[in-house]
Amino acid sequence: MQRASSEAVRLAVLRAAINAWRIMREPFQHGDHFIQMFQSQWKGLPPEEALAVVREIVRVTLEQPDMRITAVLDQEHTVRITSRREHHLFQILHILRHLDPPLAVSLIAGHEQLAAAARRFPNGVESVREEAEARRRSAGATTGGGGYWMVGRPQDFPYLEALMKASRDGDFGPPIEHALARYRQDSAVDKPNPTAREYWPSTCAFRSILYSAGKRLGREAAVYLDRIPDDDLRLFAQIELVAALAGLPELQGIQRGY
Repeated sequence: MQRASSEAVRLAVLRAAINAWRIMREPFQHGDHFIQMFQSQWKGLPPEEALAVVREIVRVTLEQPDMRITAVLDQEHTVRITSRREHHLFQILHILRHLDPPLAVSLIAGHEQLAAAARRFPNGVESVREEAEARRRSAGATTGGGGYWMVGRPQDFPYLEALMKASRDGDFGPPIEHALARYRQDSAVDKPNPTAREYWPSTCAFRSILYSAGKRLGREAAVYLDRIPDDDLRLFAQIELVAALAGLPELQGIQRGY
């Protein structure tokens, strides 16, 4: 009964997010976050319902003007997407492969960057995660949480080690300090990170920290929200904290460099 209740809550939250996205109809602002959530949670819907939503995402994405971004998909930084439209399509490619293969093939044929990314990662973010997991197994590394792929970047190791230690001892102050240092870099006046804020390294770090803190500390983890100086980044982290408290998976996404 408890499991059924939990599944019902997850489904209700997912459907509420879908309805909110439909009302907002701003795919390049709120839509980025929605697509990241949907691409990891879509299996919670009945297949026909998931198919209707993913087709709607495709339609809305193609209707809207494109925007320039920088999305780095691999550790070597050799696979990049600079079109937000094509990056949205890449994020849902694995869903289309499962539910509407002809549409997936058609979109790949009509979008050069999507096609190039699909040659390396044929199932989109699913393939990205599989490659990252294979690298982790090969290296014998464990990262103890964090939805964003940061494997193989030496500058990330102190933060990852601090987050792993915090997940064990409950003190998330040290990883917050690492995230704050990243935030100062992302928001530097002389050379700010030009990518969308939801993909900043500091945003990704704050999200992962609050999710891990929620799992470890429960509601008491909310105290760490006060350490985040930016309202938008704090909101993103708060969403992850709520997800952790609700028993939902951590948001999976791709960190964007610049």
